[in-house]
Parts: sequence; structure tokens; C-alpha cells
Amino acid sequence: MKTELMKKISIIIPLYNAENYIVRCLDSIKHQTYTDFEVVVINDKSKDDSLEVLNQYVSENLNINFKIINNEVNLGLSKTRNKGMDLATGDYILFMDNDDTLVDKFSLQHFIDETENHPDIVFGQTRFLLNDIPKESNYHRLKNKKETYKDTEILDGFLSGEWAVTAWNKLYRADFLRKNNLRFLDDLLHEDELWAFETAIPAKVVNFLDFETYNYYSLSNPASMTATMGLKNIEHYLIILTKKLEIAKEKQLYNRTNLIEKYLKNFATFTILSNVCKMDFGTFKSFYLSIKKEFEKNFPSKREFSLNPLFAYYLYKMKFDKSFVFYGKFPKYINPLLKI
Repeated sequence: MKTELMKKISIIIPLYNAENYIVRCLDSIKHQTYTDFEVVVINDKSKDDSLEVLNQYVSENLNINFKIINNEVNLGLSKTRNKGMDLATGDYILFMDNDDTLVDKFSLQHFIDETENHPDIVFGQTRFLLNDIPKESNYHRLKNKKETYKDTEILDGFLSGEWAVTAWNKLYRADFLRKNNLRFLDDLLHEDELWAFETAIPAKVVNFLDFETYNYYSLSNPASMTATMGLKNIEHYLIILTKKLEIAKEKQLYNRTNLIEKYLKNFATFTILSNVCKMDFGTFKSFYLSIKKEFEKNFPSKREFSLNPLFAYYLYKMKFDKSFVFYGKFPKYINPLLKI
């Protein structure tokens, strides 16, 4: 599909300690065949020479519409992205990480070609690179069954895990974000996890590209990231779970889709408890009871996570802790008890 009128894209890039990568990122934007865009770069108090490298690049590329903002203090990714949205003047918004790139010179054109039916979001395919080497990644591969999803298909697709929970490599209609007051939660780790959930709920039309549009560079495999998850990460995932439960209650999602219950239980089980069970019992008990409390507060009729905490602790260790002597034992008994 081709559009008759140019639609402006605001590309928002938070910049933090990326002196070795930001030129690569900006070069991939510079060479786009679609030229109606602005680049909003917000330096979040970098400790290296990122700002100097950026300013030099801007001075050498005066033909590019740059907006450069320098945070006086480090605000973190969520607040910085929100600031970028406030400053954006485009019809559409595209988030990029400062060490990633667009795949080729046609990436923006591919996105724009899919806006004829006024979608709220356009999803691009992601190329995953591990240590700069392209790798297959099921996590970053779209699993949609058709080109366009509408209404309840969108939330059901998200809850079924048909796309990665990332903010980048998605073209958002700016009016859609503003109308639904969609913002990143301040001071939150793993903020994309909540963002993806919140954007899927009000969306009415989303389109999916068959083209790879975004290079995601990583030094570690997404499948192994949770293996080194620390306590702070898990605490923030609990905050995210709490927010999701509150939103599910407020938006009456239990009445809207039968997938929400399994999704929330799986998030609590596989993202939080599967990791915290590798810690001491006191820590596990605290998280387990907090999760139980949040489910009871928002959906009291469901009676989730009602096992004795000590019993649950050893069940989770048998299921998820590879260092536990009884790991992997008795799965036909453990899975029903854990409701997985």
C-alpha cells in the first residue's frame, strides 16, 4: 500500500553512554528514502562523550531535522521517553534504542506504506544480532496469523505472546497515544513490559509487516537473561504485575477475554516466582504472599496462589531451580498443584 500524503514520523531516541553506537544508529536514519521525519534525541546525563559525539554529528548533518535535549539530571528511560513524546510533532512515533539501527534505507517507507487504514500501531519484524552476529530469535519474531488485527483480536494476540513486549520497532499513531494517555511508568525497570500491555488494550487496528525493519543488538541471549535476574528486577516485575492486575480490574478484562486469567497467572509464575524460588525461603514467601494479596484484592473469586508458602517454595524449586536436588522430579504432580 502507498500513501498519497506524507505523514511525519517522530523518531525518539533516549541517549545514555552510547558514544560508540549513536553514529551507527543515526546513520541508519540518515539514509532513509522516506524523508518526512524528525529525530528527537534526549541525552539523559551521559557520563561518556555521547553528547559531544551527537553535537558533532548534528553539525555535519544540517539537512536532518534534529531536536536535541540535554537532561540536567539523569531521569531514566521512562521519563526520557515521555519527554520525547511531549516534544514530538509527528503524526506517528517510532522509538529506537541508541545502540540499534534500522535494517536498510526502506525501513521507514515500509512502516508508512502500512498506514493507509489508519492503524493505531504498525509492527515491524526484528533482526536480532548477538555480538553483532545475526541469530534466530523466536522471542523477537512476530507470530501473527494475518496482516491486520482488529478489536479483540489485538488483545488476544498480545496475551497469547504473538509479539515481543518491546516499545521499539513499532510505529504508533501519535493521536492514539495521546487520546488514551499512554505513558511509560516513571522509574520502572522493564518498562516495556507494562507499556506493551497498556497499548494493546485500547488499540482498534494494528498492522504487521513481513519486512525486517529494525536491528536489535544484544550482548546476551534473551532466553538466558532471566537466569541472572536480581532481586531489584524481580521487585519491579512485581510492581508491573500489580499494575496489570489493577488495569485488568479497571478495564474489566476478565469479561472481555478468557485469556487474561492465564496470562496474569503465567506472568506471576514464570517471570517472578520461577526466579525468586532460587533465593532463600524468606524472600520467596514475601513475594508469594504479595502476589496472593494482589490477586485477592483485584479478583477475590479466583483464589490464586493459595498454597502454604513453604510447600509452594519447594514445589517451585522442583519445577524451576536446576540446582535443587529434586529438580525435575514428579512433574505430573507438581504442574497441577502449581496450576501450570
